[in-house]
Amino acid sequence: MESAAIIPHHQTTSFLGKVVEICIVSLDCRKTIAELSKLGIGPFRMFEFNSETVSDRQYRGQAGDFELLVAFATYGDIAWEIMQPVTGSSLMREFLDTRGEGIHHVAFDCHNVSPQQRKEEFQKRGYKVAQSGIWRGRKEDWEDPEQAK
Repeated sequence: MESAAIIPHHQTTSFLGKVVEICIVSLDCRKTIAELSKLGIGPFRMFEFNSETVSDRQYRGQAGDFELLVAFATYGDIAWEIMQPVTGSSLMREFLDTRGEGIHHVAFDCHNVSPQQRKEEFQKRGYKVAQSGIWRGRKEDWEDPEQAK
């Protein structure tokens, strides 16, 4: 019987905590909602992320002009998020252009530390914010793991 190789990791501690969200990037948010609904996930609430609803939009260190359709549902302890790029450059548009539709990110509770502590911990591990904005008074940051040191 063949044994699995153990791949060592370089961090001595994990700060991730438990999974709280799965995000899918889609070409058609409504179609993805319909398919997930067949599996019992829903109902979804849909929002527009644009200049009227998201302030201080940033993308790769510059002012961002991205617009997204974003839908949320809860299934058990997991939030499901669907993001559809509408216009402008965004991490979600990059993902669709290079990989197609699929799971874009999995979010963790990071043991419920403050957003600032999360950001600092990601930075210590080589991750930088690649896209951000303020929605409903809350700063949202997305790090790009492919750009990590």
